Parts: sequence; structure tokens; C-alpha cells
Amino acid sequence: MPKIVHVQDVKKFDDVVDESASILRRGGLLILPTETVYGIAALTSNEEALQRLLSLKGRREGHAVPLAISGYEVLTDYIPMPGVLGQRLARRCWPGPLTLVFDGTAIESQLAKYSPFIQKTIMPSGTVGLRTPNCPITLDILNELNEPIVLTSANITGDSPAISAEEAVKKLDGRIDLVIDAGEPEFKQPSTVVRVETDSVEILREGAVTSATIEKLTAKIILFVCTGNTCRSPMAEMICEKLLAERLQCLPEELENHGYVILSAGISASSFAQANPMAQEVAKRYGMNLDAHESQQLTETLVRFADRIFVMSRGHREAILSNWPNVDTRLHVLRPDGGDIPDPIGGNYELYQQCAAEIEHSIREQLDVVAGI
Repeated sequence: MPKIVHVQDVKKFDDVVDESASILRRGGLLILPTETVYGIAALTSNEEALQRLLSLKGRREGHAVPLAISGYEVLTDYIPMPGVLGQRLARRCWPGPLTLVFDGTAIESQLAKYSPFIQKTIMPSGTVGLRTPNCPITLDILNELNEPIVLTSANITGDSPAISAEEAVKKLDGRIDLVIDAGEPEFKQPSTVVRVETDSVEILREGAVTSATIEKLTAKIILFVCTGNTCRSPMAEMICEKLLAERLQCLPEELENHGYVILSAGISASSFAQANPMAQEVAKRYGMNLDAHESQQLTETLVRFADRIFVMSRGHREAILSNWPNVDTRLHVLRPDGGDIPDPIGGNYELYQQCAAEIEHSIREQLDVVAGI
């Protein structure tokens, strides 16, 4: 009978993480929790461990086993050119119940450093499945290892996946070195598996994430940011919707059907504040409506989901970078020359008109960049 660690009883997680990583480095096998089902894990770089795992599961030759990595931040170590859609889905869904399948044959990939046996095991047809599970203890182990693990459902091939540690032990007949029991998973069903091509995705298995959700998650998100999200950024959101709809020859409310979502936020915004009355009046001049606008604070989720973030000033850019330094390549000052768009707060209607005109000019100047067309 393997050693079983119950997460709810653990007082020092570091000790469990260290022990788990040590077992994996020695070629051992673990049963690990995820948010979907329980998985059996082996260190990807250890041939003997992989052979044990395949034998234990009865995995047929030619059937790939997926890898778990520590996060979307390391994706390009293994898939040097994941494409816009691949990066977008990884950034928005990891950690989470989504396995992404990529071409894994790039010679500059870390995968190319594995032995022929390992490459044949993880990507027999040249494609590799990658995932970052949303489970704190499993993520801690991945970060401690600083390399991928093979993480596949804890069951005999063809059997139903285990949704408890006890069930996993029974299915695998106890031939495991350590079991980490974190209770029942959140979803109790396998991850969704999506193959990523250059400009398209294909759902290979619908699981915890529905196909409708995947379609929404592939949309391009453009985010405008100012200070309070009541003047400049709402006007920018509205103007961008109008200009982009004109470019795509659709109505602003149809942009999502064309794969675009336009949002705005503030770095110091209160929640649910209305747009400034002057901004609302300017919107009417554009044939748009800001009456239902509710301000929102810039959050980690908005920053991570956005494909392009446009700010009104250099100060906004610096403030965002101080909290999210990795967002640099997606973060831009809206004015093409890098200058600031002054805050019209407290000004009259003419000042708001001038601000809106400057925003419109800036968006028109770089609409191809804004929309990625």
C-alpha cells in the first residue's frame, strides 16, 4: 500500500512538495490531484519512470501521454511558436481544465532534448498535449521540479478516470510510491482537449470546458485603461467599437460574432460608477450610448485576458508594468507618438469633445494595430 498524504491534514506543505519532487526525480510514480480528475505522474525526463507508467496503465504504443507544465509563462520553452490562438488560450485558461495540443517538433524546443524513447512516448505523431492543472499542491510540485511531468488520468487505459484518491489507488492496484489526496476534484470530468493550428482550433475532446466557452475564449480582447474608467477609457471603448464595426461592416453589437470584445477599466476605479455626464453627451454625438456604462477596476484577469491594452498616459503604462511586468509586449500608450491624452475630468463639454477627437484620431491612426487586422 502506498503512502497517502491527506492535504487537509498537512501542516507544512513544503515538506510534501520536497518529498514528492524527490520521488519523481528518483523515478517514482505519484497520484496527484487536479481540478478535473486524479492523475498518475512521472518525471518526463526519466525513461524508466515512463516505462513503469505505461506498463501500469496498459497504454498502447502510439498513444501519446500529456505533459503538465508550470504555467503559460513557460509555454514557449516547449512550443517556441504557439501562435496567437495558442498563446491566447494558454494565457486565459491556465491554470485550468484545458489541454492544448501543439506541433512539438521544433528543433529549438526543450522537447527536442529528450531521448527518442521519451519523444515517441509523449508525441508519437509529432503533436504534444500540454496543460497546467489548477491545483495548488500539484502546481507547487511543478514549480519545485522546474520541468514538465507526464500527468495522465489515474486509471487503466480504457477504464473510467478516478475522481478520488481512493478510487485511483484501487484502479492502479496500489503500485504507486506516493498518493496525495486533496478530496474530490471541482469538475469530476477530464479536461477539454483542443488542437491548436496557426489560425484555427479543433476540439478533440469536450470535457470540463464547453465548446461554446472555447469559442468565446478565442476572441480578441482589446482593453482601454485610464484612471477612473468614467471618462477617457469609456469613450475610447465606444469609439473603438464604432470604428471597428465600420471596418468590419457590421453593427457594434455584432463585433463579438466577428471575434472581437472591446472593454475598458481604470487603474484606480471604483466599482459600478456611471460614465461622466459629459462623456455620455459626447457618446450621443457618435451615435453611441454610455448610459449603461459601469466602471471597473483593472484586475489580474483583465490584464491576462487582454490581447492589446491601450492606456491614456505614460503614467498609466508605468503603473501597470509595476504590477504586471510580463505584460510589456501587449501594453501600449494609445497616442501613436507615445504622448499623453489629458484627463478632461472637471472640464466643460468642449474639452470632452477635444479629448474624444484626440482618442478617435489615435485609434484611426493605428486601427490595424488596435484590431490586429
